[in-house]
Amino acid sequence: MIEWYAPQRYDIGVIVQLICCLCGIGSLSMPHIFAESGAVLSCITFLLNFFFNTYATVALCQCLLALKDEPKVQTYVDLGFYLFGKTGAVLVQGTQLASCFLLPIAFLVLGGATLLPSIFDGAIDISSTWWILLMTLVLLPIIYIRVLHEAYPVLVAGALGTIIADTMATVDAYLAPGGDIFEATASPGFSNVLNTFGAFALAYGAATIVPQMQNHHPRPESMPSTMVFGMLLISVFYVALGAVGYAHFGCAAPGNLLIAMSATTERRRIAFICMQVHVMIALAIFMNPFFVYFERKWDPWFAKVAMTDTNENDDADKTEAGFAAVRTPTHGASDNDASAVDDVRATRVAFLRRIVFRSSMVGIQCFVAMLTQSSFSDIADLIGASVMNLCSVILPLVFYYAMFRTTMSKRHKMLCIAVIVVTTLLGGYSTYHAIANIVENSSTYKLFSSAPATYAPTSFPYCPAGFATRKQAWIASLQH
Repeated sequence: MIEWYAPQRYDIGVIVQLICCLCGIGSLSMPHIFAESGAVLSCITFLLNFFFNTYATVALCQCLLALKDEPKVQTYVDLGFYLFGKTGAVLVQGTQLASCFLLPIAFLVLGGATLLPSIFDGAIDISSTWWILLMTLVLLPIIYIRVLHEAYPVLVAGALGTIIADTMATVDAYLAPGGDIFEATASPGFSNVLNTFGAFALAYGAATIVPQMQNHHPRPESMPSTMVFGMLLISVFYVALGAVGYAHFGCAAPGNLLIAMSATTERRRIAFICMQVHVMIALAIFMNPFFVYFERKWDPWFAKVAMTDTNENDDADKTEAGFAAVRTPTHGASDNDASAVDDVRATRVAFLRRIVFRSSMVGIQCFVAMLTQSSFSDIADLIGASVMNLCSVILPLVFYYAMFRTTMSKRHKMLCIAVIVVTTLLGGYSTYHAIANIVENSSTYKLFSSAPATYAPTSFPYCPAGFATRKQAWIASLQH
């Protein structure tokens, strides 16, 4: 299935870009995965999820590689349309848009309910609900920009923010007071393993960025092997983060690694600022495709303005310098003054409509984030188990099977079908479990009450009996 190539300069660039795109909020739950499933089962689960996601990513590369001479297939959506017509295109586009709408909600919850209250602790004393609202208002000027490009330096900055924050949180765990905490997870069961699937799917989802990288790669035939190398590297980071965190926290590892940091040190503030940088960058980048699609799909004013800027998409792929690029439609000299006036009017009306539409959508996201601010881990699991799993694992393998079923061996067919079925069942279970937790939390949560920004556990469901009594010194240290 894979023809191996030694990584060259362009391949290394692809690997770096892959790591930058994957290294995000999914990394915060790695120690908790070990705590929930235990060391042995967690390692097995890591291997399985690495295989599922790498297999699907390589399969998508192979599909695009087989159609590299097909001019109509340039994107993931094009591939879906080529194989399954409008249904395939709608499935791909729908999952991508759903992830672009849901992920910012998780970012708003993390930033408003956890990061900002801790960054400004002692300076500004407002509830996490108001922090979410304030964060949304600060982001509005960026959200109004019509085309937002993921420039390479910005991707690197966002990933570095995550890596620095995760590293500082892990180091802080060993430096913080409280003595020896570790106790192994007590009797992890199969249900504990199933509950970790959503977190893995969110952390590994890479399929949406593959087509663009492959289209611009001078040697696209090396993309499958390059993806394997990249997934291996990000897996090493995830496993190291989870194992080192579990070695300290044991069965008591928090769902969000950052909230267990000591509240009395500046390390906490610095780590939270680094993660906030990642959140702000990722939030703006993920929101924009959702906005642009619906504006051009459903509003005739945007369609009219888009006709004056037909090279915009090509320019977007080539832009390398700068976080955001604003394109003003350019017009050649025209003898028809009335037409020019109409174009200017269309541009102004489109701008006003853009502000109204984007403000409305962000308002909905902000309100949902307020309602679910006590459920960050469950929101992340829901996104991973549903849209990310469908978009990054299930659909690529369905497309691969549809394209190559006549040339695949019998064993390969069985493997492909088995992975599709298993990931579908796991995704369905994790989605149901996450929704149930969110509904339960929301039913007992008051809208304008603050969600806790520090780790203050009252129970330890994965620990042996008597853990809270034995670790009273550590639990008391969390309150200071």
